[in-house]
Amino acid sequence: MAKRRLTVPLVADIHFTPSVAMMVVEHVEKVRINPGNFADKKRFKVVEFSDAAYNAELERLYEKFSPLVRKCKDYGRAMRIGVNHGSLSDRIMNRYGDTIHGMVESALEFARICEDIGFYNVVFSMKSSNPVVMITAYRLLAKRLDALGMAYPFHLGVTEAGNGEDGRIKSAVGIGSLLEDGIGDTVRVSLTEDPEHEVPVAVDLVQKFNQRRQSDSTNPESRTITWDPYAFNRRESRLESLGALTVGGKEPIRVAAALDVERRADVLSTVDTLLQLLAGVGDTPPAEIISTAIRTPADLDTLRLLQHECATRNCSPIWKLVVSGHIDLARNALPHAHLLTYTPRHCQPQAQLGDHLDTLMAASHELSASLVWDLDAFARSYLAATQPATSDERRRHWQLLLDSILTAAQRHARSRMGFTLSGTCDIFDYRLLRTLLDERACRAPIHLQFPHTPGYDNPLLAQAAHLGSLLCDGLGDSLEIPPSGLGALSDLRLGYTILQATGLRIFKADFVSCPSCGRTQFDLQTTTARIKDKFGHLKGVKIAIMGCIVNGPGEMADAHFGYVGAGTKKIDLYVGKDCVTRGIDEGLADEKLKDLIAAHGVWVEPVRLTHA
Repeated sequence: MAKRRLTVPLVADIHFTPSVAMMVVEHVEKVRINPGNFADKKRFKVVEFSDAAYNAELERLYEKFSPLVRKCKDYGRAMRIGVNHGSLSDRIMNRYGDTIHGMVESALEFARICEDIGFYNVVFSMKSSNPVVMITAYRLLAKRLDALGMAYPFHLGVTEAGNGEDGRIKSAVGIGSLLEDGIGDTVRVSLTEDPEHEVPVAVDLVQKFNQRRQSDSTNPESRTITWDPYAFNRRESRLESLGALTVGGKEPIRVAAALDVERRADVLSTVDTLLQLLAGVGDTPPAEIISTAIRTPADLDTLRLLQHECATRNCSPIWKLVVSGHIDLARNALPHAHLLTYTPRHCQPQAQLGDHLDTLMAASHELSASLVWDLDAFARSYLAATQPATSDERRRHWQLLLDSILTAAQRHARSRMGFTLSGTCDIFDYRLLRTLLDERACRAPIHLQFPHTPGYDNPLLAQAAHLGSLLCDGLGDSLEIPPSGLGALSDLRLGYTILQATGLRIFKADFVSCPSCGRTQFDLQTTTARIKDKFGHLKGVKIAIMGCIVNGPGEMADAHFGYVGAGTKKIDLYVGKDCVTRGIDEGLADEKLKDLIAAHGVWVEPVRLTHA
């Protein structure tokens, strides 16, 4: 490195072999050790540890780990204590289980040894291929370190995220969510692609936060949360019936596709798009809600024509109409809507607020439409000429409007309503909305939507980070992706892929695959693409594609099936944590994997849909 005048720091990532760590520490700037296998062999043994036996294990750990700590201290090196959800030691697994608490305790075991020796040049990571596990583990570690008076930087990453859109969305959900929380100092995007493809994704995820770190004026009160951030619990919401569809309660999180029907010439092509959405294309699920803007009476005429065309083709979507303009336009649109959001186009005197609320409540009384109140847009139109300058002002505006809406609803015996925020780019606004609704014991469903967010070059990453963060917190009953210019089918698929990444709604197979490295004995990228193509239609099946035994059984611990490199062009097949077939020739492995999946009763033939 010195001869080539390169100054990029080198990090040695060590598994299983403390002796190698002791050698390389003289030549690198940082050593990463995995607490799950630095001093332990992963055998998946079930052992009941008494307190005395557990303490004896900790003494053994001290003896094995302390020499490396002392050498790092002597050479002025850094160390990353990198916990992986899939490779916790048998000691941790037997006492804490395969939990985030086990992950945190695994990190603290090693941190206590470092501090006992007076070594503080430490970074932590808490990686998992499951973004929800990863988010909660980092949050819990941050809480525990704060309580112990320990202040260390965090390295963020979703491990074995995979490739393509799936890998990027998983990474954005996990990394972006924590960055929004103010957690994270360095990041690694782990894709089953050439390494140079990882860096632009990482740069895009962090640039927003680097730009604002000196000017973040968000009121701490807006960041107050009223739910448990260390365990997933979906917000309790009321069930709403919308035609043949139900939203809220324990129903799956619904996805809306945004279509623009402003021009009459687009009606027939829009109907064809709707039919594709509703029928599904390949493994794309059907759209359940169609969201469209109604700006003028001509738009309403176009909608009627569109609905007629849908009826003649036996197509019956759920319609979410977004109306801006005069109150009469909203009243006329109500009979054609399942969900209706109304925002006046211009600022109105606050005195008219009650009249407008009463008009909408009364008009919707005998109809099937639910009113979706866009608290952000409505507040800006009625209560201020511009967006409130501070979070305190926003909170006061929203409280006034929310109380007015709930009072009007009670007057008209109208409980069918939901809430959304159309103009915000801040997840904390949705958290504030949740808090305000909780304070009023209002269980109305919440519809999630974000405009395309400044600060991100890739709108896919922005939507995944923002929506994923809230979904992982249990917030949201439906979601909507704004038009990206790539078409409704692409936008719709993004919404479902975000739900898949959070584990909240599965519509295809899930894949865990590691990035390429020197240990891999086959072409991991080509193999991953091939297996995804062959097995991607198996809804709910999780398949791990691992390059070698180092990141094999541990990292794929929650996968149903595993395809693991076992030598030059040799493959081992796993069911869960158990290797069931060893040393298969690579050319035969795909068919053997299919046979294995079939033997467990989850193989179905793929269906390839075509459209006239």
